[in-house]
Amino acid sequence: MKKISILIILPSLAGGGAEKVTLSLLENLDKNIFVCNLILLNAHGPLKAKINSEHIIDLKSQHFRHAFPSLIKTIRHIKPDVIFSTFPHITLPILLIRKFFTKNMIIISREPNMIKFSLRYSPYSLILKILHKLLLPTADKVIVNSQAMYKDLSKRGVKINKLALVHNPIDHLNIRRLSNFNRHAGRGLRLIAMGRLVKQKGLDRLIPILKNLKNAHLTILGEGSEYNNLINLVKSLDLESKVDFKGYIENPNSFIAGADYFILPSRWEGLPNAVLESLVLGTPVISFKEVEGLVDIFPYVENNNLYLCKNEYDMEELLKHLPSRLDYKNIILRENLLSKFNTPFQYSKKIAILLKGLVY
Repeated sequence: MKKISILIILPSLAGGGAEKVTLSLLENLDKNIFVCNLILLNAHGPLKAKINSEHIIDLKSQHFRHAFPSLIKTIRHIKPDVIFSTFPHITLPILLIRKFFTKNMIIISREPNMIKFSLRYSPYSLILKILHKLLLPTADKVIVNSQAMYKDLSKRGVKINKLALVHNPIDHLNIRRLSNFNRHAGRGLRLIAMGRLVKQKGLDRLIPILKNLKNAHLTILGEGSEYNNLINLVKSLDLESKVDFKGYIENPNSFIAGADYFILPSRWEGLPNAVLESLVLGTPVISFKEVEGLVDIFPYVENNNLYLCKNEYDMEELLKHLPSRLDYKNIILRENLLSKFNTPFQYSKKIAILLKGLVY
């Protein structure tokens, strides 16, 4: 049987959840069945060291509009059976010009976020809304990672038979393999937040909560365009002693495992990997009800260790009454709080079934 040729497209090797999920798929698809090529608009980013694939094409461009002609040329040269794209600003233009490719080429869109919010906050909101409504339903398959995303896209015109719900993978064995813990010294609540420092992630509404919490400290892991604004916010509230910015940390698990609680203050998400990783490490999670995808995992979180708050006031009141961990002086790895999840192998197997169903 002829192998299935797949072309996976990413903008870069940034350390976000969408990139991690896509690279995990690349590494775990059965090489006896699939031939995978990875196109990067540019090969920069902290995940570069984790790439093992031989078939990598670096377009060496900082902007998609500059890379687009080279991307089209590469697609027409390789002539893959399947194009797999996980970022709408790449997927939509490819869908727009798909008639210039091989007639039977299959295009799969993996949606990383709740579209209704992503489009609302986009700088090109109106254009993207129109393109999304017209073009996404023409994809051969649309992969989502939560029931909320599934319902949202079905309302936006994507046919049910084109939608596939596959929860993100978690490499629980590697995640729990820790030799040390990082925790801010002293007694009191030790909170951890992680992600790109952008408006979506909502750190600007978490930081002010620290003002009214006694003996609490927040460690923030990540980089992004909002860094200076967040630093200024911390200074304006006189919270320098309560908030630390650590930047991007290649292996954040020792920080997450050492904290009392993981905070996800995002304005919107799909099903965030950081939450799954935190729960696997035994660290309870506090977030907002706006992150609708978290409802999917509620039944599988042990002892109600996933808190969804209505608003900032609700989160502040909750944090005022939550205890810190008892072993803060001599930390041990807590029990896994997530009873059901996809391993990287299970995730790739489910995607492989979808791919074979479309191609054969």
